[in-house]
Formats: sequence, structure tokens, C-alpha cells
Amino acid sequence: SGSVDNTIKLWSITDGRCLKTLKGHEDWVRSVSFSPDGSLLASGSNDHTIKLWLVSDGRLVRTLIGHSKGVESVSFSPVGSILASGSNDHTIKLWSITDGRCLKTLEGHSKNVNSVSVSPDGSLLASGSDDNTIKLWIRELIRGLPPNLLAELNFEDWNGNGILEANESATIEIAITNKGKGPAHRLEVVVEDDHHDTALALGKQKINRLDPDKSFEVTILLTAGIDLKSAEHRLKINVLEYFGYDMDPAYLLLSTQAYQPPQLVFSGIDIVDWGDETGAIVEDGQLQAGELVKTNLVVQNIGQRASENTTYTVTSTDPNIYISEGSGFLGYIETGEVKEFWVTISPNKRVTTTEKLPIYLTLTESVGKGNLENFQLPIRLNQKPPETKVVEVKPDIERIQRQIARFEYKSSKFKTRVKLVEDIWVVQSSRTRRPNSVAVVIGVEHYKHLPPAPYAVKDAELMEKHFKERLGVDEVVIYREDEVTGLVFDDLFNPDYGELQKVVVKGETELFVYYSGHGLPNKDGSEVYLFPSDGKVEQLEKLGYSLKKFYENLSLLGARHTTVILDACFSGGSRSSSMIKAENLVAHKAVGLRIKEPWRQYPNFTIINSSTGAETSLGFDQSKTGLFTYYLALGLQGKADTDGNRSITLGELKAYVIENVVNTSKKISGVQTPQFYGPDDQVLVEW
Repeated sequence: SGSVDNTIKLWSITDGRCLKTLKGHEDWVRSVSFSPDGSLLASGSNDHTIKLWLVSDGRLVRTLIGHSKGVESVSFSPVGSILASGSNDHTIKLWSITDGRCLKTLEGHSKNVNSVSVSPDGSLLASGSDDNTIKLWIRELIRGLPPNLLAELNFEDWNGNGILEANESATIEIAITNKGKGPAHRLEVVVEDDHHDTALALGKQKINRLDPDKSFEVTILLTAGIDLKSAEHRLKINVLEYFGYDMDPAYLLLSTQAYQPPQLVFSGIDIVDWGDETGAIVEDGQLQAGELVKTNLVVQNIGQRASENTTYTVTSTDPNIYISEGSGFLGYIETGEVKEFWVTISPNKRVTTTEKLPIYLTLTESVGKGNLENFQLPIRLNQKPPETKVVEVKPDIERIQRQIARFEYKSSKFKTRVKLVEDIWVVQSSRTRRPNSVAVVIGVEHYKHLPPAPYAVKDAELMEKHFKERLGVDEVVIYREDEVTGLVFDDLFNPDYGELQKVVVKGETELFVYYSGHGLPNKDGSEVYLFPSDGKVEQLEKLGYSLKKFYENLSLLGARHTTVILDACFSGGSRSSSMIKAENLVAHKAVGLRIKEPWRQYPNFTIINSSTGAETSLGFDQSKTGLFTYYLALGLQGKADTDGNRSITLGELKAYVIENVVNTSKKISGVQTPQFYGPDDQVLVEW
């Protein structure tokens, strides 16, 4: 509070105590104002000055001198860097909080200026005066040192599948940081669509000012109407600055999916003509004139979308057919789901037709595109209705193309937001111990004749630690880079003369194999190969080690149980990441893999693959490992322990790794779906 006693007092709102009295003005204190962050207090006085006080200890920071008469009003800008003051000298002044300079004097009022206020976005100043007017002043922008804008991007759609579907909304979140020496003025974030669709509404946002070392997050809303078309959109994201210090554009590659309606159908009806609530002439499961029966109606949703707020109505156009309980609410019906309900029907003796009775079923859902309108029920007098038919319906994943939204940009000033990485290298020992167990760990990042497989060696080193400390493996042997050359795979895994056959005791040893590096398909996609660091694609079938032979030889080693973990893709592309583009590893275009899963014939095998055969296994720049191996390590460290019993099963690890890899991969480059094979109740780690 400011007072005619020339002081300012700070008060506790909780109990009304006076916390501090600030002294320094020589005349009445006419106005006080807290800075937006609460650290500073400005006071204007009849002594012609403005004083800035540190709230924490009441210390006077600075005195602003410039008005020729008393200061009636002070007001901070929203970011707190500028202070506006109104005075009895008929002027308004703008002050720099940083150094106390008067930046500008605004003249226009003919009498005392009693009140000033800065708009929430900082672009306008309002002033009130004894001249009976209010004036609005627009902030004049002065170009200074340039800003340097960086942005972090994130996309979220309502159902989280990475596709914008009809009647769905999504957001593009853009966190903009100014790392330059000067402020960015009047930023506009505008999204442009290369595929104009009137059913897709794109929002935009403005930031009035972004000072150096400050950040601001904007959210652009994408809203899809019911008439949205299926298309591939390339949304251009522009961040424009008033003086032209724009960012290079980024792009959101986004698939839109036209409305896939539910489809409500009649499946069958049963006639119940016995029991207390029925009146049958003959209890034969048929409807006769003069009877009152209960009918059990069966309906199904065979469409590709759930039916919401579903209702039913059963009516008749014949006044001699009485229907009760003929309407009701069925609610939410999933794709393929069946619902049943009961309706009472009673035709009197005047009903004599041998045709289907004029009884009609209508099913409605909230959007109205999947309704069943006036369907004539297959009910005839003196006949049993046809048998109920229910069809198997599954979501058509192939038709609803899973082209996951992803960002594309050339500028290093953009990056895609992912979860903050955790320290995966501090590995606590578990109480799990596996006597008579061995693990072979292989990591190949650099190849003589192929692009690198980023972070593959780090993957191997990380898993070496986890095999020892978390999984309790007795002996762990690691092979890196140049140690993985020539016929090394055969030298290791051959059941007759390989290194492993010397240490594996048939029926007793527990064997683990981990591989991170390139996997290559042959030309027709019928086989895939692990590949040594010095191999050439032209000698794929000679130097590569086919998965079929790999699993066959592992089986012939005769271990009590074998676990294979592969962080490799077999699609023909190299490992990519946010910063590293994928390259084609083979001389032909990618082919659809036609291999069968050879491990399925070996019941004592547990298999964990980083992705499906058609996907790319990604690198994770933030952790400097493979994306799959990062979450595999976190899961084994305890993140997968969903029930809190200090034990992790294969099922728990599977759920944790798949969810996190899929969600994070969408933000990096498409989708990666790990594959797990083995009993879900198999215990991996206890601590």
C-alpha cells in the first residue's frame, strides 16, 4: 500500500500483519504495482519519482527520474521488462527495468494522466486522464539485435493413434525459445495445408514478444469435421517474426482418415412363449395370433467404428399388433460387439397374414451414419424365426492405413519433443542369479561397406551390464565392431565346432544372445541375415548368417532355455533417428518379407525383437542407444514392475516396452512395434 505518509507498507494477507515499511519517497505515494514475477515493487509519488524495490528484503533497487510533476500511476508490462507511468505533467513514460532508462515519452493528453494499464499481450497501453478521455497506445517496435529462435515440436491426437480421424481433434505443441541477443517481436505461428480440406480447421497463435533466454509454448488446434477426406497432408509450420527473423519452416506429415461409420445390423430373434410374463396358446417357440410373447432381439455393430448412444425402437404399422417395451437405450457398442434386448409382442386374432408381420426395428447412433432404419423383422405367424447369425468383425488395420504423424525439418533449430531420458547406465544388482548360464552380446555400429548402425556398440555395452547385474548371468562375452568379421557367427553358433558348444551343457545351461546391428533381407524377402562388419551385400548369402540357420543351430546346442534379443531391423533400411536419415542397405527396392518365424518350432525359446519385419528399428539420439534397447533397459531396471512386487515377468516387460517404444517412435520417424514370444508369466528379474 502507498500512503500520504510518504511510505509503502507490505502486509501479510493471511493475518494482517505489517511485514515491512519502505521509506524513501519525499511526498505522497500515489501508486504501487508488483512485477509479474512478484520480485519487484514499483511506486509512483508526488515527489516526481518512481522507485523500484526488492520485495524479498525491501531494498531500494533504483529511482527513475524524468517526470516534471507527480506520478499518479505505474504498471508493469506482462513480461516485467518495461514499466509504464502516468503523471500530472500530462505525459506517459515507458521505462526499462533493466537499466532505468526512459525508453519513450507519450504525449497527447491535455490534463493529468491518472491511470495507465498494459494489455495482457503487451502490445497496447491504455491511459485515463482528467481531460475526460482514454487513449490507447500501440507499442512501437524498434529493431535491435536479432533473436535466434529454436523450437521443440510435439503432436497429440485425441485417441493417440497418430492419425487425425473425422470428428477428432489434435494439437501441435510448439515450445519456442529465443537464444539470441535481441527480442523477437510479434511472432505468428501459422500452419498451412498443402491438401485443402474444408473439413479440417487449422488454428494459429501469436506471441507479442519473446525476450532473450525466454521460452513460450503455443498450442495449435487441429479440428476435423465429419466430412473429412482420407488424404496425406504435409502441414507447413511457419514461425514468423515482425522484422523478418523467421524460422525455417517445419512440416507435419499427417494422415487424415475419412469417417468410418458404425454399421448397426439385425442378427437374430428368439421367441419365448413360456413363463409368467407370457400368454401362449401353444408353447412351441412360435408366434400365434392371440398370444403374448417375449422376444429376445440380437443386434450387432459390424462397422469400423464404435456406435455411441445407441437406441432401439420396435414398432408396427398394424394396429392389431400390440408392442410393449418397444424402445430403449443400448449405449456404446464396440466394433463387432453384440447386444441383446427384450420386446413384448402380441398380435390379436384379427391378424391372419402368412407373410412377415409388419413389425419394424430402428437402431440409431449419435452421428446417424450407421443407423438401421425400419428393418422388417423376420417374424411370421406359426413359424420359428431363422437362427441368429453373428459375424466376426475386427478393425480393418490394413484399410485404416497406419501412417503415423511425424515431423520433417532440415533446420537444426527444430527438434521433436520426447520424454526426458533417464540414466540407464547406473544398473543396480538384483537378487536374481542364474547358475550355469552364459550370454553372448554382439554390437556392430561401423561397417566397411555399409552405412553405420548408430549406437549399436553402446547397445551391446549396456546389455552386457544388464545381463550381469540384473539378469544374474554367470558368464557374459561381448563382441564389438572388428571382432565381428568374416564367419564369426558360424564360429560362435555352429553346434559342432563353434565356441558356444564348448560351454553349453545340454539340458542344463541357460543361454542368452543379444545382437545390435544391421539385419539384411535377400532380394525376394524370403530370408534375412545377421551381417558381419566387413561383409558386402553382394556376398550376403555367403557371409551373412540367416535367421533360419541361426535359430536351428541355437536349438541344436541343446540349452535348457534360450533367450534371443535382436535390436535390428530387416526391412532393408539402415537404423535412423531424429538426426540420422535412413539409407537403403540393399541394391533393390524394399520388399515385403515373406519369412516364417523359425523360432516358433522351439518351445524352450524366448524371443524379443525390436520391431516387426516391415519396420525400421530406430536410434534414440537422447540416450545414444537404440530406442528399443533404451526402454528394454529401463524396463529391466524396474520400470516394468507394474504391480510393485519387485519382480518383472516377460508379460510386464512386454507391455512396458511395446507401449513406450510405439509412443516414442511416432514422435521420431514412423512407428516401431517390438515383438515378444514366450510365456508371459516367465520371471526375468527379482530384487
